[in-house]
Amino acid sequence: MALLADGLTDKQIAERMVVSRRTVETHLTSARRKTLAVNRTALVAAWLRLGDDG
Repeated sequence: MALLADGLTDKQIAERMVVSRRTVETHLTSARRKTLAVNRTALVAAWLRLGDDG
C-alpha cells in the first residue's frame, strides 16, 4: 500500500515488487472489496486509518 500511497501506477508497483501488473491489480481489487473502497484514493485512506497492519 505504501507504493500506492506514493502515487505509483500498477505497472510501476509491479516492477518494484517483481510481479505481474495483473497480480497487483488482483490484490488491489481484493483490498478495495474488503475495505469497501470505491477507488484507489479511498483505499489509501482506509489503509492509513487502519495502520500498516490493517
